[in-house]
Amino acid sequence: MDTKITYLGGATYLLEIGSFRFITDPGFDPKGTEKDEGPGHLLKKSMAPPIPVEEIGKIDAVFLSHQQHYDNLDISGRTILPKAGRVFTTPESATALGKNAEGLETWQTVELTNEEGEKVKVTGMPAVHTTDEEIRPVIGETMGFLLEWEGQKNGALYLSGDTVWIDDIEEIGKRFNIGTGILNMGAANVPAVGDRRLTMNGEEGARVAQTLSLKAVFPAHFEGWLHYKEGIGGIKQAFADANLKDVLETLEPGQSSQPVI
Repeated sequence: MDTKITYLGGATYLLEIGSFRFITDPGFDPKGTEKDEGPGHLLKKSMAPPIPVEEIGKIDAVFLSHQQHYDNLDISGRTILPKAGRVFTTPESATALGKNAEGLETWQTVELTNEEGEKVKVTGMPAVHTTDEEIRPVIGETMGFLLEWEGQKNGALYLSGDTVWIDDIEEIGKRFNIGTGILNMGAANVPAVGDRRLTMNGEEGARVAQTLSLKAVFPAHFEGWLHYKEGIGGIKQAFADANLKDVLETLEPGQSSQPVI
């Protein structure tokens, strides 16, 4: 199945795989939108969505890293959920969202089939949303996803979700042949967590790319919100330092790529 990947800013990508249309962490609120998630945890959006939410079209499934943080699911993004065929997320987030949200455990696999008979296998991937073990229960559950289908030439498609480096990424590499990754980086940080990071920086993203032997990496979660502390320049430098410059594929908001997966 042919694949088209469109970058929509923040952690949001539109994935068109054969006739399937998927979206990651839907965020479509206007530039300047603020969300106060508690003391020292004010989030402010710094870019407009390149495609309005009402023009996004049919979505067969949403891959939602978690629902508790506004930069992964905002008000406009939530309007997509009830119209989507299925919504996959953590068990904790599925309970909070209700309706058509399905909690997917780590390593659990489900198969999607469309009217054309095309099939995509979805597996829940481990993810941890902070470098500090003590505050992980407060931050809440997050997850990533792995997408597999027949005819893949370079291996599966890995969606990291919001995570820092964890040793489970080595286990992912042992279990699966992966060719392409959408990696949430940006070294996210808010005053409430001090100097702790909530997501990978470029150095950790490069480490994931090396560990999984990725042939292509699409960065996510590095622009669009003021609490993303490392932009694309830092990410590019980290990948260059790791001799992975040619692996990184950056898109402008609204721009698409048709990688061989």
